[in-house]
Amino acid sequence: MKKEWSVTDSMGNSHKIECRVGGLGGSSVVVDNDRYKLKSSNWFIVVVDYQINLPGAVCNLVVIGNNIRLAVNGVFLEDGKPYEPVNNTPVWVWVLVAINFLGGWFLAGIAGMCIGIMMSAFMIKSAIEKKTGLAILFFVIAMAIDLVLMYLVFNTLRLVPTSTW
Repeated sequence: MKKEWSVTDSMGNSHKIECRVGGLGGSSVVVDNDRYKLKSSNWFIVVVDYQINLPGAVCNLVVIGNNIRLAVNGVFLEDGKPYEPVNNTPVWVWVLVAINFLGGWFLAGIAGMCIGIMMSAFMIKSAIEKKTGLAILFFVIAMAIDLVLMYLVFNTLRLVPTSTW
């Protein structure tokens, strides 16, 4: 996934910022043809908060899952909402992310793990935006989907005829 922005600094110079997430080379940000590697702060999901210093402008690139946003001087360009650092994510959210990942794996296998990872991106984003109830709702939805998948898998396995002696 790739996203580009053009940012003008206080001196009137235009800077091109491009973010590439995933792929064989990993995630990276390109600022005026200079490439910098991005490192996720989480094992389960891509979570990046990268600061770019331009003359008279401080830019923060925030990547959560496939959601890529750029904040210039403390305001996100897409919607004008204030920038909140990713490291302000509460610890309980990371615990729920781990439960989503591992619980999904044990309850419904790879499908459950993938659902846990997708819903974790929404949980982290909601927690950063101070929407605690929504973050918990995403956790509950993920666990409910995992339980339904587990029920369907076990019922399918039970329907397989066995030989009786």
